[in-house]
Amino acid sequence: MQIFYIFILSGLIYSNLFSQEINDKSRLLVDFQQKLIDDKITASNQILIFKDNKIVYQNIQNSFKQGDKKITSKSLFPIWSMSKVITTIGILQLIEKGAINLTDPVSKYIPSFSNLNCMLLDPNNLKIAGYGRNEERVYECKNELQIIHLLSHRSGFATPENFYVDAIRADDLEELMEIISKEPLNYEPGTKYLYGVNQSILGRIAEVASGKSFDTYLKEDLFVPLEMFNTGFYIDKKQKKQLQPLYINQGNLEGFNQDGITWLGNMMTYQKESQTPLGAEGIITTTEDFSNFCKMLVHGGVFNGKQILNQKSINLMTEKFSESYPKEYWGEKYLLGFYKGLSVFVLEDPKKMNLKAPKKIFGWPGLQNTFFWIDPENSLYGIFMSRSMSNGLPYDALLNKVYQIF
Repeated sequence: MQIFYIFILSGLIYSNLFSQEINDKSRLLVDFQQKLIDDKITASNQILIFKDNKIVYQNIQNSFKQGDKKITSKSLFPIWSMSKVITTIGILQLIEKGAINLTDPVSKYIPSFSNLNCMLLDPNNLKIAGYGRNEERVYECKNELQIIHLLSHRSGFATPENFYVDAIRADDLEELMEIISKEPLNYEPGTKYLYGVNQSILGRIAEVASGKSFDTYLKEDLFVPLEMFNTGFYIDKKQKKQLQPLYINQGNLEGFNQDGITWLGNMMTYQKESQTPLGAEGIITTTEDFSNFCKMLVHGGVFNGKQILNQKSINLMTEKFSESYPKEYWGEKYLLGFYKGLSVFVLEDPKKMNLKAPKKIFGWPGLQNTFFWIDPENSLYGIFMSRSMSNGLPYDALLNKVYQIF
């Protein structure tokens, strides 16, 4: 009996020492968060790390700067391009239901996309991330634009210059698609990777296929099943008070803006009467809500016993559809060693950026310094939330600190 108690006691001591070691190492993440504030990369920020069915790290680091707000569990963050992953999941759900097919022509759902034009780009101007154009050299596209091209960012569409203004002026996605369809494609569909408005086009396809408005479709078929009750495209007056203010540090401009302005001519209102639901960048959420989304992905499409998405669809999403820089140019030098799946990066070669993370982690960042990744091998996911426009979040440093600890 004495030996048994000694064994139990030694186990408790080891457990406490292990917990203390984790807590000591976690200080690395706290310091990382504070350094982002000190270096004026973000204002208040939040990190959540989930592993083995529990949250192993969650910390809010507030800046206490004038104009900033303390982050709470109810704080709302515009996640910009992380919206693309949510939209992609919504489209994969429709594919699973047989409502649409990967190889369907986009014109089947949006008739104005029947006769698209392509551009012959100036080869000396391709360094501008595929956006260099010579509008005098326009011709009718030879390739048919398919749903898979939109999902994989190989449609040829960039982001039109007045896209956000058009998104405010248009009454709905149907009208916005009429405007977009007049834009010439930078490349033939299916030939090259180019980041653009693809998921916003997919939003209209979801409307036609589901018979619901895009915001209603995502709410009923994805957000409610995932218990993401504070996630959507629009906010009311009460929710606006929960919106984290935008911290800007660009050039000579530094300070906070309570509204959605990010740069001249690029605005999100988050008001239903003046904003179409943009699947590429329009979603607002809380850290807790987005954690439910990540939990579903790390558990193979299952959330609280409900099958939201099949593992087969997640496998498809993480297949290689485009190479990384420099083989597929888009200026993403911070993603060396990653390839492109369907709206996600997937780590293929950790050595190229000296990453401690394992192969096959996948995720995506957002414009205002938000970031998430899924690690199926270690049953882990991570979320970084802030609202800032600055030099950019050091994703590699964040990943390395997390895998140094966990």
